[in-house]
Amino acid sequence: MPPHRTWTQPEDDMLVDILTELTLEGKWKSDTGFKSGYLKVIEQKLLDKLPGTELSVSNIENRIKTLKKHAMAINEMLTVGSGFEWDYANHKMVCEKSVFDGWAKVIFKLCSILILCLLSHDSFCLM
Repeated sequence: MPPHRTWTQPEDDMLVDILTELTLEGKWKSDTGFKSGYLKVIEQKLLDKLPGTELSVSNIENRIKTLKKHAMAINEMLTVGSGFEWDYANHKMVCEKSVFDGWAKVIFKLCSILILCLLSHDSFCLM
């Protein structure tokens, strides 16, 4: 297991840009996800674009899993029609505090760690 590593915002941004680039190229994308070997390609692209970074394939794979969990949680909030909205101008999730409190009670029982991640993320705000 790789040691825990905290990602910086520029690293996260670059990872998302590279994943988007690989998807648009079509060479690394399949119907069910990315083709094998894509993590090594990402590792090399990150090294090219962020010289001196010490991100391994394991770090990248773990970060993608974490980002996927966050994206799934945000998607769930938006598709339920429960008062959550995406603020495209500020790139933030917004809702009434009472809506969030009701959602948090249900989710907290299922996964308290996810709530802590969302609350600490700077792209989440309450109206």
